Amino acid sequence: MLPFDKFYLQHIDSLQAGEEQLLLLEPQFLQAQDLLFAAANDLGGSFDFDIADMRETHIAAALGESVQGKKILDIGCGSTEKYVLEDTFRDRYPPLMAHMLMKLGGEVTGTDIRPNPSANYDHRVSDVSQSSWLEKTDPPYDIVLCLSLFNAPESPFEHNQILCKKLMQEIASTLQPGGLLIATLPEELFPEHQSMDVWAKNARSFLEESNLTLLHCGRSMVWATH
Repeated sequence: MLPFDKFYLQHIDSLQAGEEQLLLLEPQFLQAQDLLFAAANDLGGSFDFDIADMRETHIAAALGESVQGKKILDIGCGSTEKYVLEDTFRDRYPPLMAHMLMKLGGEVTGTDIRPNPSANYDHRVSDVSQSSWLEKTDPPYDIVLCLSLFNAPESPFEHNQILCKKLMQEIASTLQPGGLLIATLPEELFPEHQSMDVWAKNARSFLEESNLTLLHCGRSMVWATH
């Protein structure tokens, strides 16, 4: 199985509200944060948001040098083409994660419904609501990411459990045995105010339907493998 720093992720998840500034004492976090800011600068943007809201930073910190030379698929990777929910850099959905993993030495393929003519990774246009999207990939992959897709506002997947399960099965088919999946899951699996134990149980059941094994879950994101 591809190594990742589970202890780092557990530490991040253990932080209570108001303790986020403790991240600034973590060299691992600071290095990944610098990478995030460098990627944002490369893509012509910058950030102004809470320090705890740095999903890409935590993924990069947990993966580290293990991505070098690895074959990576980022599904719904984003694009530099205009797409604005609100007029902020993040809300334009730039391809931050794909760009960061490329800078870490990964062999990155990113798919998105929008083109990205300035991509310096292998960007492929596809619609994951159609099974034909798999034809735009070259599996198997060592790492597959699917972030903010299952619960994307006004997408075909929003509030559609059947379509979400179908997509997860398709995603699982692109992952090599022992490969690593990093994903955010449908919000309906995680009602508000439930315990982390229930959260993990729901995530585990959802993933097992696609023959995936849960390795870690926290902050609405799961890490899993075949």
